[in-house]
Order: sequence, then C-alpha cells, then structure tokens
Amino acid sequence: METPRNLKVGAALDEPDLKRAYNERLFTEVAPQYDRITRILSFGRDAAWKRVLVARLPALAAPRCVDVACGTGDLAALLRDRYPAARITGIDLTESMLALARERHAGRRIEFEQGDMSRLPDGDGSVDILTGGYALRNAPDLPAFLREARRVLKPGGVAAFLDFSKSDSRARAALDHFLLKIWGGFWGLAFHRDPHVYGYIADSLDRFPARRRLREVFSAAGLTVREGRPRFFGMIEILLADKAGP
Repeated sequence: METPRNLKVGAALDEPDLKRAYNERLFTEVAPQYDRITRILSFGRDAAWKRVLVARLPALAAPRCVDVACGTGDLAALLRDRYPAARITGIDLTESMLALARERHAGRRIEFEQGDMSRLPDGDGSVDILTGGYALRNAPDLPAFLREARRVLKPGGVAAFLDFSKSDSRARAALDHFLLKIWGGFWGLAFHRDPHVYGYIADSLDRFPARRRLREVFSAAGLTVREGRPRFFGMIEILLADKAGP
C-alpha cells in the first residue's frame, strides 16, 4: 500500500478517490501529533478560532449537530459546551483520529463514527447545525460535500466552517502558498522527517477555490454564505452558511 511518503501529492489531490485514500493514510500517520502540530502551525490560535465559530452559531435548545472531519473531537466538545442537550456526532475518515477523540471525550455524550463527509448517515432535513474544522480543503469532492451538507440540513439549518482561505489576488495567493509550504515543510521534517506531510496544507490550498469563487461553489450547492470572518491576516476564515430554499 502506498503511504503519504511515496504517493505524489499532486496526483492525490486531483482525483476524489485518490484524495480520499491519501487523506486517510496521511491523517493516520499524523494523528498522534495532530493537536500539537495544529497549535504550532496556527501560532496557538486554533482553539480561539474554533471558540469564535461556535459562539456565532444560533441559540437552540437541543439541536442535532454533526461535525465532519472531526479529528480528535475538539470542535465537537465545544458544541457540547454550547448545547448541553444536543445530540452530537463527530464523523471522520480516519479511525486513529476517532480513537483519540473517543478517549479524550469519554463520558461527554458525543458519538464518534467513521464515515465519509460526502455520504453522511443522517436523513434529509434532519440536522440543525453542521460544522467542520479544516474540512472544506480536505473534502475529496467539495461540491459533492456541500450538496450533501445541504441535503441533511433542516430548513434554516446552519453550516459553519473554519479553514485556510485563498486570496482572490494571485500575487497574495502565491505568497501565502510559499509561506505555508516553508512553514509546513519545516515541521514535517521536524516531526516526520518528511516535508510533504504538512506541506500538503499548501498544496491543498493551491487547488482550493479563492474567496469569491468559494462562495459561488456554496451557492451552486444550495448554501448561502451569510458571514465570513477572516483571521490571521486573511489566511484563515470562519464561514457561516445557511440552507437556501426549502
């Protein structure tokens, strides 16, 4: 089986099935260091950004919440803090991430399930709130995922995401790519002796829609972006969208 060390990143990111397989292998490898490296790469701001995201969600008594690409469950745990009576499920492709999530959040009444964000188990119109931390770039097929998000959301349901943001300016996008490639590559070498492990972030952002285009992709899937909150000099954005139409 190919691993992230010998599977070409470019090829993996250009085809949904390859990207899905690449993500599973990559995040299996990085799971033990994931929380630590996320803090390092974000200069310690990741947790604060996620708190802002959850604070912007609507006040509901007992919502049905789904957190996609849940990783080790930190965003799902914040949802539990915000909504004590909610039913919350975290879904991730990688079993090693889910094992950490179950261990760290045992007893908090959060379900953690292995699954594909483009094929959610919830029924049509059954979810009040759908969240994702760094999920958009990792979607094997972004339009398909957004259509799936719209399918499961109730009328008026909210989808909220934290992710890297690609500038509409080509010059700025190129600069951000360069900086992320250097920064991620350094820590890939430090933790895994492989610069491509976290250099993947820059490569995935390079293929990600720029801000204006991303909103068009949301709209085409039936989701309307109502709020965008840039962070970290515009390299990060918190997006809130709702389900358009019935």
